[in-house]
Amino acid sequence: MFKLIFILSVGYLTFQYASAATDKVICYYQSWSSSSFAPSDIDANICTHVNYAFLGIKSDGSLRLDGDDNVIKKLSAVKKKHSKLKLLFSVGGWSEGSSTFSSVAGSSTKKAKMASSAIEFLKKYKFDGIDIDWEYPAKRGGKSADKKNFVDMLKVLRKKLKAKGYLLTVAVGSGPESDSYDVSKIAQQVDFINVMTYDFHGASEGKTGQNAPLYASSKDSKWEKDNANCAAAMKNWKNKGAPTSKLILGLAFYGHSYKLKNSKNHNLGDPISGDNGQLAYSQICKLKDGWKEVWDSQQKVPYKYKGTTWIGFDNPRSIKEKVKYAKKQKFGGVMMWAVDQDDKSGSCGTKHALLQEIKKNL
Repeated sequence: MFKLIFILSVGYLTFQYASAATDKVICYYQSWSSSSFAPSDIDANICTHVNYAFLGIKSDGSLRLDGDDNVIKKLSAVKKKHSKLKLLFSVGGWSEGSSTFSSVAGSSTKKAKMASSAIEFLKKYKFDGIDIDWEYPAKRGGKSADKKNFVDMLKVLRKKLKAKGYLLTVAVGSGPESDSYDVSKIAQQVDFINVMTYDFHGASEGKTGQNAPLYASSKDSKWEKDNANCAAAMKNWKNKGAPTSKLILGLAFYGHSYKLKNSKNHNLGDPISGDNGQLAYSQICKLKDGWKEVWDSQQKVPYKYKGTTWIGFDNPRSIKEKVKYAKKQKFGGVMMWAVDQDDKSGSCGTKHALLQEIKKNL
């Protein structure tokens, strides 16, 4: 009897250990970047999941494909060569907004239509699941009822998808705002939660700021220290009721660029006069002649500047720090926006430098 109990206990512990492993690498792929970064350029030996961005959502709840399906078919071809790879449709995104999601989530008929439409897409293209990227419930044209209705939407999707063996995941904002997310109830319905731990600072602040700092800066306000960095955001999601094993840390394969007011004032928190937009890592890593790169030892991310241009971004060193952090915290894995922003050709040294850093440290 003791032997049986011991075997069962060891088996249970082994299962617990396996299920708690930091082993997922969720690679968001921007469908509009296919001309410069084809689906076949994705390293499916590292990515465990590829999320196609994006499908839209119609007013009746059915899912919408903008343009043709060539990219989707090419992703399916990648899966044929890598049978363990999981492909998901990410639904929504920033440009989709919130109002249509809000309308669909508030209607039983529309939610049912959404679920049946999702099944149709998954069957047609042999994908493995759906990722809901609603940006954001109760905001940007949404309603206060979105918080509850979002959970109800996930319940309807979960019931239909689980019956067919499909995955259901969500992409969420870095802050688990109480008016948008019922965290523990969301966690009950999904396989994992992709936390968008980037875009913490922007030009509206009037000063330079890191796009995706791992930790806080001594220059941060109390609110920023408690919210505007990866470690704080993940802690907040965990404290709100999300199981550690379902939390996926977001990595930025891009940076934010600003125009400095004075080229002599180029440190963190110095005044800016405007926004110079986003740059992919594959672009940033090539900026060498005349550029000065600085490692932010507090926030564990770099920035670089030249003249009046300042860029906060991630490089292999900062990705290593974040992956090590994710492992230490026993998160379910990491995801990145977006895999097609990596240095695929190795023009800066190593092919897929950021993705390779994930592999080495995960």
